[in-house]
Amino acid sequence: MVATEYSVRPYGILISDDDQGCRESVRDALASQGYRTHLASCGHEAIEVARRNFLHVMIVDMNMPDLNGLETVTIIRREISMPVPSILMSADRSRELMLQALSAHFDSFMPKPLNLGTLRHIVEEIIHRYYETES
Repeated sequence: MVATEYSVRPYGILISDDDQGCRESVRDALASQGYRTHLASCGHEAIEVARRNFLHVMIVDMNMPDLNGLETVTIIRREISMPVPSILMSADRSRELMLQALSAHFDSFMPKPLNLGTLRHIVEEIIHRYYETES
């Protein structure tokens, strides 16, 4: 059976951004769809959240005060030994950054300012691809 849209979603999502307004907007957009959200204001905090919670998707900002989004996700994946699907957010839309995200195995790139409807759709697609399969 395939999980239906708006069914119970025990999926944990990390949202890491040093901009509190952005974190909270993303949290509100995803929590309203039933996702468990975990907020972090910097890379080190995101790593601590990942150590304490099972995550299904990570949404990280590229530019944070301590570690950038690429470094943060690399450390988390290494520490938990699991390739958690990830989305990189950034106001930088350069080809170089997109290639870095691709080589770091990010599943998607979201330009800022964010379109929350598009972000919800991308999260839905990732959840479906990785976790909701027919049995």
